[in-house]
Amino acid sequence: MTLYKIENSDELAKYIQICSRDKVSGRLDFSFSGSQRAIWSLFFHQGCLTWGAGELHPLRRWNRQLRQYCPHLAADSYQQKTERPQNWDYSSLVNQVKQGKLPQGKLAAIIKGNILEILFDIIQAVHLPRQNAEMQLAYSKFPQDVIDFTLVSLQLEQVWQQAWKAWTIWQQAGLAGFSPNLAPVIWDNEGLQQQTSQPVYQNLTTMANGNWTLRDLAVKLRQPLVPLTQSIMPYVNQGMIGLIHVADISFYVKPVIGSLIAYIEDSRFDSEMMGRILAPAGYRFINIRDSIQALPMLLEHKPDLIFLDLLMPVANGYEVCAQIRRVSSFRNTPVIIITSSDGIVDRVRAKIVGSSGFLAKPIEPGKVLSVVQQYLPVSPLAVSGRSKEPHINFEVVGNG
Repeated sequence: MTLYKIENSDELAKYIQICSRDKVSGRLDFSFSGSQRAIWSLFFHQGCLTWGAGELHPLRRWNRQLRQYCPHLAADSYQQKTERPQNWDYSSLVNQVKQGKLPQGKLAAIIKGNILEILFDIIQAVHLPRQNAEMQLAYSKFPQDVIDFTLVSLQLEQVWQQAWKAWTIWQQAGLAGFSPNLAPVIWDNEGLQQQTSQPVYQNLTTMANGNWTLRDLAVKLRQPLVPLTQSIMPYVNQGMIGLIHVADISFYVKPVIGSLIAYIEDSRFDSEMMGRILAPAGYRFINIRDSIQALPMLLEHKPDLIFLDLLMPVANGYEVCAQIRRVSSFRNTPVIIITSSDGIVDRVRAKIVGSSGFLAKPIEPGKVLSVVQQYLPVSPLAVSGRSKEPHINFEVVGNG
């Protein structure tokens, strides 16, 4: 198998054009040097595109296309086999066509949308090369019965131009360094609430729950991707909202809702670190920076576990913990005191005021998740390594 290095977008466009000009039939695999695994694949017949596959978020991508072009099939398509053969998504769509549930025109729209996302990701990867890893392309033939090219054949040049235009708009919006496959999550709940009106705050907590990527949100909210992303970027730049990598969703398990964890901490750095640990692990997270407002916010959000910094201005962690324990609804809620001081006296005082545990700084993923899993049901991500879809509709962060 011959490998061709792709060093820039001009070379990428050249190889794409060759496929069209020479009426190529087969599969183009895109990968990075040092890896035998294809990251993206494009399927051709006589120079036309018939399908595309990508390693990242295949279920999310499939779900987005169904919701846009054939929403009545989206829910029905969840309860499929737990095993997924190669090109399972294409085979599933073809079966829907054969059963009369999916018009062929809709199939073409779904396939085109799928390929456009994949081409965009390939173009972005070329513009943002990995360190010590070059993109490479390989051509291979595949059995003719894998893809039914009689159903859909898309003009390559037309699809390529659309993908390139989408990338250009994304780039001109100042978003070139951000992937639309990232998910927004709130890192500074209190700061966000102070800087925004109540309606804006409610919208942001609905969007930025760490479960949905920017592409997912654009489809769910029926908004163009670029303006939607631009609307949250000021908060990203201020560190109030983060953009994180998330696992693919799974349609094959009972939906679950991640436990809500609160962290009462005035340090933005420590709060952001905690958010980066908890959100990718499948937990919802809020930060409360003002110890005076801690109790009202806890009563509003009703978290399943509370991390509490010991040293804060005005009211220290011991005082806040004692206040929390006076509220009947929090008597059994785990409260973990976090401090850079790990002396026996501190531990005894923490126990006296009713803390459930004690965690020494620095904040590290292993230590934090070990404590969380001691007091809460194990996150679904920790069990399967795959994100579960918590709801068909959005969930407002903080609702217990």
